[in-house]
Amino acid sequence: MADTPTGLALVLPLIILEFVVALYPMGYSFWLSIHNAGLIGGIQQYVGLANYAKVFTDPFVVDATMVSLRFVAEVVALVFFIGMGLALLLNEPLPGRSFLKVIIIIPWALSEFAMAIAGRFFLDSGYGFLNSILLDLHLEKYGFLFLDQQNSVEWMSIFYAWNFAPIGAFFILSSLQTIPEDLYKAAKMDGASIFSRFRKVTFPYVRYSVLITLVLATIQAAGSVVTAFTLTGGGPGNASEPITLYAFTVFFDEGNYGYGSAISWLTLACIAVATTSYFLLLARRK
Repeated sequence: MADTPTGLALVLPLIILEFVVALYPMGYSFWLSIHNAGLIGGIQQYVGLANYAKVFTDPFVVDATMVSLRFVAEVVALVFFIGMGLALLLNEPLPGRSFLKVIIIIPWALSEFAMAIAGRFFLDSGYGFLNSILLDLHLEKYGFLFLDQQNSVEWMSIFYAWNFAPIGAFFILSSLQTIPEDLYKAAKMDGASIFSRFRKVTFPYVRYSVLITLVLATIQAAGSVVTAFTLTGGGPGNASEPITLYAFTVFFDEGNYGYGSAISWLTLACIAVATTSYFLLLARRK
């Protein structure tokens, strides 16, 4: 009991900081979402769930949601395979493995903005690195449009996964290094194939690391605005505009604070459902 005041004195500033930085803005955003609020006219009137109902009849929301689902699904798949592959590679007794770890973690050390700028430099049809090679080899005459309507989301996914996958690889690697070598030896003696050893020995040990990686990848990718804004601008047209960028446009460009907040809250609810599904699928006990 004597330590209770000291504990409260240490924790209270953190609680206040959390309230100021996160909880108050979230609460204010929800309050905006149930009002008719905009840049012009300010907060005018209470409208209840009208802004949320409008989301389900907005054709731009449907298109942006499909882009987000496509982007998140591709990012999660790429992060899983790249992260697992890198972790398995780093778990082998390779020469120069410490140096390889440093090289692999570099993309994650870059900010999302820096990653998107690098992607723009790499893919631009006018001055991009890939097009420079194609022009020098005379494989293209005027430059190839990589960020077109069909492939722009895929390129966003590739660069985002390249930026995020290294941290997932290190999560999985930390679990791989806890697997007893005797289990692999016993599996080999029983005649288990490499895929069977991965399924029955490796994956049960790394399952929770995979869960953490997939949850983080889903949350980060679903909430990403910078990649689309910087790499493609949501274009061509709105072909690569995720729901987060659309909410950003509604809120800041159009000045419709109430409707933009409602879109953001529904997006947050979808992310919560997705991450809960991961826990139900991967964290259940057998």
